[in-house]
Amino acid sequence: MEPITIYIDGPLDALHLNDLQENVNNLQIQEGQFVIIDCTDMTYICSSGLRIFLAMHKDITSKNGKLVIRNLQPLVKNVFDMTGFSKIFNFE
Repeated sequence: MEPITIYIDGPLDALHLNDLQENVNNLQIQEGQFVIIDCTDMTYICSSGLRIFLAMHKDITSKNGKLVIRNLQPLVKNVFDMTGFSKIFNFE
């Protein structure tokens, strides 16, 4: 089974949340699925964006899959650290 990669470009704020949520809703997560969120070009994340990430994590791990976040920018990584999300997610 091929991994699924999600690319986030620009800020993940109130104006862009619906696009990500729609893409997540359309994913066909299978048992044991490996999902990568590539954040190379993500410049900001709001609390609602964090909730989407958390919901994805719960869905994927409930199916014995794995979610990995790649290439967080330092300012965004700081948000994950301050909120405790760094302890929940796997990073590359």
